[in-house]
Amino acid sequence: MTKIDKTDLQNIKLIVKETNLNGISKIKIKKNNYEIEICGNNFSNENLSSSNVDKPVEQKDSSEKVEVINDENIIKSPMVGVAYLSADPNSPPYVKIGQHVKAGDTLLLIEAMKTFNEIKAPRSGVIKKIVVLNSQPVEYGDILIIFE
Repeated sequence: MTKIDKTDLQNIKLIVKETNLNGISKIKIKKNNYEIEICGNNFSNENLSSSNVDKPVEQKDSSEKVEVINDENIIKSPMVGVAYLSADPNSPPYVKIGQHVKAGDTLLLIEAMKTFNEIKAPRSGVIKKIVVLNSQPVEYGDILIIFE
């Protein structure tokens, strides 16, 4: 069984907010070995309550492996703000998937109260996954980047 985690719920809420789904009756999201289908005429963040978190969802393919990630390989947001993957829209991103970074390298920026805060690599490693999207609002403890 696969469970919907807090990050999935936040992403669904963001999709509802950003796309203004008024008038759309169905949305379907596929992720790895499970899918989420939401039906109805009135999408709102209230309808996506946290009481639905951790409800089991049937697996489609039991041969897929569940990947366990150590906490030391996860970079979490130290603050509430807006994440930016590059210094400005015309600049390349600070990091890419598969890139080797050294301790202290800038991974991304988080803007909080009109101040840009650099989020630096706590150790050397290879970027496995960039979870956060450019210009995405983040909260304290949200997963930003996963190291290998």
